[in-house]
Amino acid sequence: MRFESDSRPLPAGGLGTILKDLQLNEYLRESARLATLVQDKVSGIHPGENRGVQQSNFMVLTTARRPAILVETGFATNREDGAFLDSALGQRKIANAIADGIVSYLLEFERKVAISGTGGAGAR
Repeated sequence: MRFESDSRPLPAGGLGTILKDLQLNEYLRESARLATLVQDKVSGIHPGENRGVQQSNFMVLTTARRPAILVETGFATNREDGAFLDSALGQRKIANAIADGIVSYLLEFERKVAISGTGGAGAR
């Protein structure tokens, strides 16, 4: 919600385009950081290969007005991945790892906002 807290419309013309581009780049940087933190947590519990973080031009990611990621948890056609993803324990481990990565990102973001003095909970 913090990314959408300023609901003023952007100016028309060149300045608006530049501001929108800066805003989009900030979302992409934050998305990359979020994805890295989630990937670090998931790779610690997932038996499969760590394929790292990649950016893609999916509309669901490029039009989001906040950090956004897609998490690929494995391949059902891979014997090891499929067994892990089919088990209740594997599903719980994946869900917890994703949640842990998100919490790590939120804590990091809160510290950054508090340090910059832009109005986070820690800055009050």
